[in-house]
Amino acid sequence: MVVLAAMLILSVFFGYNTWKERKQYQTFLQNTYQREFREMVTDVENIKVLLDKVEVTNSTVQSNALMTQVWRQALSAAENLGQLPISHSALSKTAKYLSQVGDFSYTIAKENAANKMMSEEEFNQIDKLNSYSGKLLSELYDMEKDVSQGKIRFGEMRKKGKLILKRASENAVDVKFGKMDQTYTNYPVLIYDGPFSENVIGGKAKGLDGERINKEKALAVARKFLGADKVGEIKQVSSGSGVIHTYGLQAIPKGGEEDYQINIDVTKTGGHVLWMLNSRDVLEKNLSNEEAAKKAKEFLKKQGFGELVESYYLNEDNTTMMTFIGVTKEGVLLYPDLLKVKVALDNGEVVGFDSYHYLMAPKNRKNLTPKLTEAQAKAKVTQRLEIERVKLAVIPLPGNREALTYEFKGKYKNNDFFVYINAENGNEENILQIIKDENGTLTQ
Repeated sequence: MVVLAAMLILSVFFGYNTWKERKQYQTFLQNTYQREFREMVTDVENIKVLLDKVEVTNSTVQSNALMTQVWRQALSAAENLGQLPISHSALSKTAKYLSQVGDFSYTIAKENAANKMMSEEEFNQIDKLNSYSGKLLSELYDMEKDVSQGKIRFGEMRKKGKLILKRASENAVDVKFGKMDQTYTNYPVLIYDGPFSENVIGGKAKGLDGERINKEKALAVARKFLGADKVGEIKQVSSGSGVIHTYGLQAIPKGGEEDYQINIDVTKTGGHVLWMLNSRDVLEKNLSNEEAAKKAKEFLKKQGFGELVESYYLNEDNTTMMTFIGVTKEGVLLYPDLLKVKVALDNGEVVGFDSYHYLMAPKNRKNLTPKLTEAQAKAKVTQRLEIERVKLAVIPLPGNREALTYEFKGKYKNNDFFVYINAENGNEENILQIIKDENGTLTQ
């Protein structure tokens, strides 16, 4: 009897452990497949943005760079799609579409490398492929919503085995992809922040001036920046030794409240605030974006920054992150002189600040007179772009270089674009697409 009871206990224990391991494995599979699915969605998003840009470029160099990126993103999307537990019949046309986007973009890139622009027929093919990418994205977003709501569980599908996966009518994902594939029956056979914020990744901090300061001076700079009436103790917690050497400081709000801290880095050269982040929770929204922008401008003026203009913004968790760029007295935009300010929408307090790009950029630009006229630069822009305004702008280039350009803002197919034409030699240096949604305005 005792032996039977012991065997029963062991059996129950073994069965529970087996069940637990299976659940853990299913969770692991679900997370893995969700990651691969999300990566595929990101790939297709990038393809759509890149094809949008291709349609408004008028440069073989720019077209070559864009089409090469499309090719790589299409390969990545196809690879991630292939990792999902979906029957071959359901994904075949979607996979074929991605393959043909990649093949066609690679062909165009090779033509561009030979200094040949797309023909009208090839442009029409790009236009159709771009249209289908938009439809694919719409379907993927619907699927992503189902995944997040638990209507689709990749892990459970994998557990049921390939036999069930072949039965499209009983498989939610197969049905979804089957509907998507119907979209591609007639397609032609044949990827928040301000603009240029990713260009500065290293080099020398050209805007960093002043003498080397000690720890006590850094503490004083931090206290003044944060407001002496708002903070109590400030202490050093680290020492930054990257491109810009800093004192890493931490401040406690006045009154000894330690439920949140304020982290702030002060440069060892010149005593400039590199960045600041207040970790307090912002639980409500009382201010509009316009009111937040006013608070940010007042803050920057108080901190001694020169002429700046608001660039783009992003709303998140009852805060607004805004980017500001420099501008000369003549109105030339200085994109490398970029500052980020994060404002809490409950009371307008500045809870985040970043001056890395501003400190990396030079401040003694001398020749900002264009060699080309506006009309000459405009002739370099594709006629498909409906130009709305033109400004002179300094933009960063790879290799820690800068260029004076004409910034053409315009529309194509209800999408907003910036096209940058070099004001010295007429080269098309860059294209940015403006992305607007309920959370803000950004560029890609």
